[in-house]
Amino acid sequence: MIIKLILNLQFWALFCGFVGSILIFFFGLPPKFNPDGHSFLLLQSSDKENIKKGKIYKKLGYLGVSLLAVSFLIQIIPLLTNA
Repeated sequence: MIIKLILNLQFWALFCGFVGSILIFFFGLPPKFNPDGHSFLLLQSSDKENIKKGKIYKKLGYLGVSLLAVSFLIQIIPLLTNA
């Protein structure tokens, strides 16, 4: 049963899509953090902590989009092999 689930492409497509959408929901670049680390309320000073957070959020946002793309590609594979 578990081996069939592991080998099932639909399971992996759903899994990648779910994880990707969760990552985009939580780590998409929010307006709270500027990826350059600038805080405009404090005379445009840079904060190293905000720079790190911005980079992490950006990477996780791209990972989420990539997982969604992989999910769509996995769903296309059975359609192409049956044609």
